[in-house]
Amino acid sequence: MELNDEFQRIFQRANLELHPESPVPIYYQLSKYLEKLIQDELIQPGDRFPSEEAIASYFRVSRPTANKAVQILLSDGWLIRNKQDKRSGTFVKEKPYICIGFLTEGMSFADQFPPEMPIKSQTIFIKNIPASAKLSKLLRLVEGDAIIYMRRLRFVCDQPILVCDSYLSEARFPGLADIDFTQNGLYKTLEYHYHCPIISSERQAMAVEAIDDDIISLLGLHPFSSIFMMTGVTYTYDDDPVDYLQTYLQPGVSLKNKIYQNVPREVAPVP
Repeated sequence: MELNDEFQRIFQRANLELHPESPVPIYYQLSKYLEKLIQDELIQPGDRFPSEEAIASYFRVSRPTANKAVQILLSDGWLIRNKQDKRSGTFVKEKPYICIGFLTEGMSFADQFPPEMPIKSQTIFIKNIPASAKLSKLLRLVEGDAIIYMRRLRFVCDQPILVCDSYLSEARFPGLADIDFTQNGLYKTLEYHYHCPIISSERQAMAVEAIDDDIISLLGLHPFSSIFMMTGVTYTYDDDPVDYLQTYLQPGVSLKNKIYQNVPREVAPVP
């Protein structure tokens, strides 16, 4: 089955080429290429998606390979099957665009969104663990000290978009495990209950592969999917460390940052 002229132009414009010599399976390469067409808006939400036969024909792969690639996009929420008589087929799913300002001055999760955006949080677990060498160094504790380890799943528009792991000193925040974080943000809780305001934060972002079974399940990922991991330490006054965080972002969620250049108020005209 041949592609129609429009899809032919889209695929040619994207200029995507599979790499059989790569250790990454062909079906997975293909799924990422097809996902990129959607991310780059070459195929719009609501548009009919090319058939598996047409995809297989264009990329010169087998029908089962094309099927596995499309199934990944279906399970990841990029596509949807419509079985209605008038408009049956596979279509690009309408989904809210989610952009997080984690690289801006906002400290809490809620700060990243306008007030009308529906957001919620689910606590997966809160438990005590001994401080590792890394955590004791970051939080200025003694190795083996009790650490509160909490994992929360955050939602926007009922979509799970990130898993946030937080590590805090149990001695400093006694009773923290008994607080309901469904409606209460961590940093506002620390300020209200423990008089510990968050003043600053250092954050880093890096691409990793999803290998933690719990992260994979909570975000609905495929094993070894590429995701962003944000790490950082927050501080109160006098650069006193409060918590260490690791945040795993759902693929398709973007990070934004606005940078301002210091420009003199009066600039001499260019001759």
